[in-house]
Amino acid sequence: MVANERGQLLLIGGIAVAIVVFSTILFAHSLAVTDGITTTGSADTIERTADREASVERDLRQLAAQTRGDGLDGFEERYEYALRNYTRTHNRVVASSGGTYLNATLNESASLGTEVNQTGTSSKFQRPDPSGGPQNDWLVANDVSRVAVFNLTADVVGGSMNTFTVVIRNGSEDMKLSVEPSTIDSGNNVTVDGKTQCHGNGDVNVDLVAGSCTVGSNSSSFDSYHSLDPPYSVEIKNGNKAEGRYQFAADGTFPSSNYASPVARVNYPVVPAIDMTYDTPSASYNRTVLVEVNDG
Repeated sequence: MVANERGQLLLIGGIAVAIVVFSTILFAHSLAVTDGITTTGSADTIERTADREASVERDLRQLAAQTRGDGLDGFEERYEYALRNYTRTHNRVVASSGGTYLNATLNESASLGTEVNQTGTSSKFQRPDPSGGPQNDWLVANDVSRVAVFNLTADVVGGSMNTFTVVIRNGSEDMKLSVEPSTIDSGNNVTVDGKTQCHGNGDVNVDLVAGSCTVGSNSSSFDSYHSLDPPYSVEIKNGNKAEGRYQFAADGTFPSSNYASPVARVNYPVVPAIDMTYDTPSASYNRTVLVEVNDG
């Protein structure tokens, strides 16, 4: 947390120079949700104001990646705090030069993404709503374009042949991560596409975004789903063969028939939407943009 705050301060300090320098890419390249213009100046004034967005939006993406690096929980509050600092720094710089003032705030309702979270350590990885279909083999989400986090902690239950599997599929190809009991001792194995990546005694901890696993004191990294082209589907096979918890946040479709308490679908800004207003003496330009964050 301290390191990321220091990084944010260095970034915001660098912005004091960058704001004056960068105005090279036209606003047409940004991913806008809404636009609005109120002006008493010329179209050139509007375009000069909009041209600055490329560098600003790049900074907002970097701020989002840094603040999300502190963890999924509380990301919204940390990002809003970073946006306020950024806005203050920007406006202090332009105050002495009569430049363009900025206001940037997080718009959670326009942001894209959903989070599901199973917190009970003794819960099996079965469909949260048993009335929605088969309990053990089920669809977590489909049409997934971007994943912010996918962490799970699991322990195999039952006989020696039991295997719990997460499948990430893009139609023609897939990645299969399995947690299964060792055939050599009483420990657990983590296999990815049939190759053992981690082995040890105790619970299995997996970060599918980072491509890492830990069992006891043994850790390893692996090629995760990033070689697959989105959109993905995310499926669980043999959810009754392991128990534990998971946290998954992505931009995709989470079928409502698959979820029920205590695993609820909640909005989470995987792709944050930012309300931005640029003000000059002759123009006021506002828009809502989606900030793509590189998480994995």
